[in-house]
Amino acid sequence: MRPALLRLLKRPSALSVIDTLISTPSGIEHLRAGISRRCTRCASSSPAQRGSRPLEASELKNDAHTKTLTKPSNFRVHDIRSPLTKPPSDKGLGSSRYSVRSTWKQLALQPEILDYESDVGHHQDIGTRLVDDPTHRADFSLWLELLRYRQRRYGDNGTLDIWEGITTRTGSLQLPVNGEYADVLWQSFVDLGLEREAILNEVADYALELWNETGNRWPKFYQSIVGRFIERGMRQQAVKWHKRLHHPHLSHPNDIIHCFNSAVRDNANSVKGVHGFGTVEKRPLASRLSTFRAVCKHTDGHEIYSKALSTLIEKGELTEALRMHEFLLRRGDHPRSHEQLEPLLEHAKDFGSPTAFAELQDIYNDLRSLHTKTETFVSDIPRKETQTLKRNEGDWIEEKPFKDEFGARVFATTALSFDMILSGLKMFSVQAIGPQSLREMATRARGSQDLLEKIERLENEGISIGGTVFARLLRRLATENREILLYDLLHSDQHPDMLQDSETQEKLLVSYYMVRDWRQYNLCLAALKELHGEGRELVNIHVRKHLAAGEWTFASKVIDDMLIQGLSLTRGTIDFMANRILTPRRVGVGPARHPDLHLPQELAFTFRFLQRIAHANAYIPPKVWVELIKRLGMTDCWDELRSCCLWLARHYSSSGTWSTALSSDNTHPSTARVVQAHGEQMLERIFSKQMLDAIVAWGFIVQPPTRVKSCYVTGGDGEPLAPFVRGLMLLRELQQTGIPVRSGQVRKVCEQRLVMLYGPPVVSSRPRNRVLRRENPHTCERVIADINRAWGELPLFDSQSKSRLNRRISPHSHWKTAPLARSVRDAEDVQ
Repeated sequence: MRPALLRLLKRPSALSVIDTLISTPSGIEHLRAGISRRCTRCASSSPAQRGSRPLEASELKNDAHTKTLTKPSNFRVHDIRSPLTKPPSDKGLGSSRYSVRSTWKQLALQPEILDYESDVGHHQDIGTRLVDDPTHRADFSLWLELLRYRQRRYGDNGTLDIWEGITTRTGSLQLPVNGEYADVLWQSFVDLGLEREAILNEVADYALELWNETGNRWPKFYQSIVGRFIERGMRQQAVKWHKRLHHPHLSHPNDIIHCFNSAVRDNANSVKGVHGFGTVEKRPLASRLSTFRAVCKHTDGHEIYSKALSTLIEKGELTEALRMHEFLLRRGDHPRSHEQLEPLLEHAKDFGSPTAFAELQDIYNDLRSLHTKTETFVSDIPRKETQTLKRNEGDWIEEKPFKDEFGARVFATTALSFDMILSGLKMFSVQAIGPQSLREMATRARGSQDLLEKIERLENEGISIGGTVFARLLRRLATENREILLYDLLHSDQHPDMLQDSETQEKLLVSYYMVRDWRQYNLCLAALKELHGEGRELVNIHVRKHLAAGEWTFASKVIDDMLIQGLSLTRGTIDFMANRILTPRRVGVGPARHPDLHLPQELAFTFRFLQRIAHANAYIPPKVWVELIKRLGMTDCWDELRSCCLWLARHYSSSGTWSTALSSDNTHPSTARVVQAHGEQMLERIFSKQMLDAIVAWGFIVQPPTRVKSCYVTGGDGEPLAPFVRGLMLLRELQQTGIPVRSGQVRKVCEQRLVMLYGPPVVSSRPRNRVLRRENPHTCERVIADINRAWGELPLFDSQSKSRLNRRISPHSHWKTAPLARSVRDAEDVQ
């Protein structure tokens, strides 16, 4: 039964049965009702198979009558031509053509006919193909079907056949420039041209001719060619084709941003290569952006700073963002707001050069001051004048000068009533009064309601009180009927302009909080609320207040509440906290010790504090971690040092959980887009070569054996080792988490410490070294062996390294001798 079934399935007529079974959910028992009296083989046979005799009229009548009597069938019968039967050779386009001409969409089920119809890449047998028919020549759905078949069957050569058929066989056929058909056809020909430069020249010439004749072009033509060369980092080809295609295919200079998006997209390394141009696979992002900048040099008038920098910042490529920033500034493409520079400014502060940071800070300050001046100017324009400005945008408002000091003296004159002053202001066409005049007017008012009525009368006459913090705070306190706070505001010794300064108000808030002057404290707090609102910045001010007052418990409680609410600490708060705990010290010298300060406990608290903040995805500057590690190592807090280093390596590694970083004090969305790629830079900055050397050296700083219970540490296999190998064991653990460690540099540091312990008698400037040299119970041979066991399978000191170290320590001593004698002066210094 099985061989017979296989023979049946190999027959051409089985194709219709299989196709119906796949497309119809009904069972095979329903097929009988839909089959006519004629068998499948007779129905599917071509006229050539049945013979040249045409059907008689009676036969056609009987067939039609049979179809009307029989239930309509869902069994589709395809006209399958025998492979041995050649297509008709007639060159006419009349009704004698086989029936597939009228229903070409069935070509997908007839490979032989589809192969014949798609063979149009030559000038032979013109008129014998379906595309030669004028009714089908411009049917691009047919061309798309032929192209897909030809690509599946013959690859690039099949695409070339369709290109030759469109451009040479059909004559004046014009490709569409919009829609799905246009995208597939153009992109296929461009992909072919990117592998064969001669074809790419033909496609470019065809596109230019189409533009000259019709004024139409495919919008993605420039990007599909130049963008591909930029993706592959092919500078010469990208510049060459940019010069050739920028007219007419680059309608605006800003359209070059599409090529930039192609260069930075995630799958740029996996795109198909441009083989015809000798490409190099998997070019890095730096190479692709360098190619893009080379193309930008030949494009004048572009303004792509905002889009380009925001894209790089979103991807965490801040180093490349700095390079792009410097390049675009030289091209005259500048940022439009200071918020765009905040992530770059913070990155340059931690990882960039001082020159780059200074330049960025100057630009940031200029943009911020310009933004502040613009806001102040707009807020000072009265409502009526603002409406006039909107109606006549080209006209400049001629303001009447009115000195605020003179207005304050006028309002302070008791002989003049408010109505008289208001009439005078109207007579002189005064448009706004300053904060000093407003304060004097408010001082003479009889309560909050009287003050609000006077402000309303001024505004009805077209006189504005301005948009300063003092004016806004005055109106709000009067509206809320807070008489005590309003009185403190009007009789405060602060100038109204000082309320605009957030830093000054924060310092006053802290000072009033520490002396418990609650009335002035509430006034400063109200001003800060008017400046920042009651959001993230105000909560950070409260944290800094508690830190400045030394209230660590309250500061920790406020931070916990912030994290629960989804808020995060700003860069200024973290820096302030680090400066309060990590007091200044001299370079190369440990932190100062005070009798009332428990330094190890404070450092442990700082680590837990920063660890909790980092778990909330807040950005912590690397210099804070570096300073904390230095202090832990200098004070011999080895357990805390090891915990801190291993946690940092896991947290900021590429496989860690750190996914988002808030890099500035502003809540602009762009500042929260420094993502996980930034973690590698954090690790490079924290665990630099100098830091790894210091960890090895700190391992040799141990308490004298007379002051500790044990003078050994436990190795990986449980064996007791000399305590000097602690740093090596920590480096091995860091290396397992992905931190690169150089064996040669580690060996060099170990040699220096061994020379200090066992070398010629040299007076050390550090009492700790002199005591350890005198009371060291371990021989040099034992320490070398323990170093090799702690380092792992490959010994750190081989025979050659031992010989060199022996010559440095003592040319006349033996390895098994005890430590060398110290000088008398050294012993006296220890005493």
